[in-house]
Amino acid sequence: MKRFRATRPLAVLASTAFIALAAGTAHAQVTTAAAAAAADSTHGTVTGRVYDEATGQSLRGAIVRVVGSNAQDYTLEDGRFQVVVPSGRVTLQIDYVGLDRATYSVDMPQGGHAEANIGLTSSALRGEDIVVRAAASGQALAINQQKTANGIVNIVSEETFGPSPDGNIGYALQRLPGLSVDTDQDGSPTGINIRGIEGDYNSFQIDGNRVPTSGGGRGIGLTQFSGDGITTIEVIKAPTPDRDGDAIGGIVNVVTRSAFQRSGREISVDVGGIYSDLPEKFGHAVTAQYSDLLSIGGGDRNFGISGTISSYQTDRYSLNRDMDWVQVTPANNPALNLGQYADPVWFMEASHWEYDTRVTKTLTGNLNLDFRTDPFNSFYARFFYSNADRRGVKYETDIDIDTRFQDAVGGRKTYAELTPDYGRGTPGNAGSRGSRGWIGTEDDRKTSLFSANLGGRHESPNSLLTYDFFYSRNKQTTTNDNELNFVMEPDDPWLLFEYHLINPSRGEVEINELSGRDPTDLSLVTEGELILNNSVRTEDVFSARADFERKFDLGASAFTLKTGAKYYRSTPRFDQVADVYSMDDAFPYAQVVTPNNAVILGGNKYFDVNPAKGVALLRSNPDLFSYEEEDSLEGNYFEDYDASEETAAGYVMGTWRLGGHSVIGGVRYEHVNWKNTNYQVSYLDGDPSFEQVKQGDSYGHWLPSIHFRHELAPNLIMRESYNRSYGRPRLSELTAGRFVNEDGDIVDGNPNLKPALSDNFDAQLEYYTDSGGLYSVAVFYKNVKNFSYTQVYNFSDVDAGGIPIFDPEGDFEYEVPLNGSTAKNYGIELIARQRFTFLPGPLRGLSASVSATFSDSEATYPNRDDDRKLPVPGFSKFLFNASLEWAWKGFEIRGDYIYRDDFVEGLGDSIESDEFFAAEKRVDVRAAYSFAKNLKAYASVTNLTNEPQVSYSGYRQFVEDASITGRKFRFGFEYKF
Repeated sequence: MKRFRATRPLAVLASTAFIALAAGTAHAQVTTAAAAAAADSTHGTVTGRVYDEATGQSLRGAIVRVVGSNAQDYTLEDGRFQVVVPSGRVTLQIDYVGLDRATYSVDMPQGGHAEANIGLTSSALRGEDIVVRAAASGQALAINQQKTANGIVNIVSEETFGPSPDGNIGYALQRLPGLSVDTDQDGSPTGINIRGIEGDYNSFQIDGNRVPTSGGGRGIGLTQFSGDGITTIEVIKAPTPDRDGDAIGGIVNVVTRSAFQRSGREISVDVGGIYSDLPEKFGHAVTAQYSDLLSIGGGDRNFGISGTISSYQTDRYSLNRDMDWVQVTPANNPALNLGQYADPVWFMEASHWEYDTRVTKTLTGNLNLDFRTDPFNSFYARFFYSNADRRGVKYETDIDIDTRFQDAVGGRKTYAELTPDYGRGTPGNAGSRGSRGWIGTEDDRKTSLFSANLGGRHESPNSLLTYDFFYSRNKQTTTNDNELNFVMEPDDPWLLFEYHLINPSRGEVEINELSGRDPTDLSLVTEGELILNNSVRTEDVFSARADFERKFDLGASAFTLKTGAKYYRSTPRFDQVADVYSMDDAFPYAQVVTPNNAVILGGNKYFDVNPAKGVALLRSNPDLFSYEEEDSLEGNYFEDYDASEETAAGYVMGTWRLGGHSVIGGVRYEHVNWKNTNYQVSYLDGDPSFEQVKQGDSYGHWLPSIHFRHELAPNLIMRESYNRSYGRPRLSELTAGRFVNEDGDIVDGNPNLKPALSDNFDAQLEYYTDSGGLYSVAVFYKNVKNFSYTQVYNFSDVDAGGIPIFDPEGDFEYEVPLNGSTAKNYGIELIARQRFTFLPGPLRGLSASVSATFSDSEATYPNRDDDRKLPVPGFSKFLFNASLEWAWKGFEIRGDYIYRDDFVEGLGDSIESDEFFAAEKRVDVRAAYSFAKNLKAYASVTNLTNEPQVSYSGYRQFVEDASITGRKFRFGFEYKF
């Protein structure tokens, strides 16, 4: 496929940066003149910074009010604020939850500008050591940002991320209300669900820009980078019109660290190790951070530089057992006497068990440069890079106990005995015909993510211009993702098995072979397969946006008009090479295996299959292999694509504020153009062919919203909001081509899928305590239309456009994704966070945080005609998080409990093919001790109780998959210079 050249968007980025710099300089001259004009009209501007006097850290979310007037401002990430005041002496009042209220008097000169840098203190924390102050400061940062946010937002600051063995920010995200995080088989957090909406329909951003993905979907893979260098994580659940509209669940925005958030130079080094107890192996964790403020061009500390680099190596060894179940109807199978059981009893037709030697390495770095030319004008450049490398081999043993049984009346009955925890097949040619096999799969994958954004901020007394130019590239390279498998399927006699379920939730099952065959006799092997797979998946993103707002003083009230535009272009591409070879019973299987006498999850391994040895044999003796043209044709072309997606967006919104009440209303319009090149592949009647096809579509949506905020009493806030959002169709469904197999069955992608649309309603009541606590109750309702689902039907003929015509008696099968599913997600979120500074002695160092989400989901799927109530994928009815922390006299101890209810992994066309993840629970603990002001030792453990990851088919008792990942211990020292 055609290779993409990154030089073009980089050149565009550079040129637009020069244009923005020129525009910003011109605007700076205008704002300086405007400030002078304001002074002449008896008003001037106060700018400044609010910071924590004890730590020097800038405070975001502080409320700066001009006493006796309607003027106020909320401080930004760097603690900066700007308010217009009358000439003469004025008093500023600064409020920040967790710190004492402060007042500051300013004499506004006739020149029109004054500077005010204001430090806040806490009488409740006076005399406490640095450990207690740091813990309180981190909690307060997140609470105050949430309090002053325009919409409904949850925020976590870096000080409260909690234990994470390898820096993965998914560990911090799953501690937020309404959020759940999917995990990989190795235990790593991977995808994000917001209020029951899966990651493909949410937006993940860095510093306000959507990050490209390389996993084949639209949701970010959290294993790609660490959270080092990130100062806060914002979860925006009710976006305002100035935010991207393609986020049904919400937006996760990670904000990288700026030097202006500090008072001066900071250098820290964190060096430690990671111990995985399942394989009993060590890794490393190293992080270095640097931040400083410099004075250049005659300014005073007006240039900030902040950088972070981190490296992790983690042994992600895991054990896994997979169990496949077949529904058995008691009335259709009276000989099995299943009517005696109250719950359904199904038969385990097959199982495989495995161990995976995966090791992950992550290298992440970011660099932020900030330059303030004067109090009104600033520029920034932000760079981010991450490289994630994973390697290992998965060794599986596979047994088919019975795959011939037919449940229907009069069907083939091949089960000899079946109980809730036992099953046995039948012998002979008319019986179960069992088989035993082995699989070895290499895993060698590298993912790199780079982003750069340049922008500026230019203020005048009553206006603000901001702009941002962003380029990012995500590339995933898979090499040597090779699989070698073979199977024993002798027919004289056939293999016969029985199974005993010992503890399925931990993968413990015993399977015994009853026909007397020797499982180590490789002469019984009947066939094998070697699959050579490598691929490159990339997505390049370029975006440019500009926003302008103008404030109007209406006397008793104030109005702000804001408008902006954004251009976004994404070019995802995928190129896969997958060559398939088969081997017969004459193949020298002994040359590609290593004997293994281990018993894993109750099952004997006997052999490990080595794919690398199979590849070596292919090169040295290719005559041992036969090329499988049909499978190779499908693997090489069906999933390949070369796409582009362009979005043009614009919005207008107004904010009206009267006393403690404000209303934000507006509308956003987004128009999307989609183009794609893929392949139509056919092996009909053994005749191979493929054709490149160009496809495209476009659509646009108006996205209105309105948001209310009421300060009912000091620190008591009520919010209500409505907004419309949309979710782009799944990338894998849009980009897939067509494959026609040898028998005439067809599998299609669908380039004409439309986005899902959602009407979202929210209300939230928040109470903030003076000591830094937060109590809130939120309700939400989402009405989503046009989710996609997979339609499968029979056909005999196709129409003039090549689309199969439905025929229930047809000889061929057609599979295609279509629009049509709907869903209603609704629920309530509860939050309670409190520092217990009112308690005596050491108990003053206690703090607690609890959140719970109770929700429900009602989804309809046109391909389902059963009466089972089904949710959307990723949805859990109940989420619960609790954290208890104690900081005192240099000691820090924290415990976290995370619970997530069952959720859908995938839905088929019947209960038998529905797959769910069982409820997940985990306990994490962290302890630290500060020997001195600058030196800290720490240790943490993730998954303290060694909980498994479990999924099931249809009903909870039919465990489909159980993974054991063990505990991860992290320990080390942190030193601040």
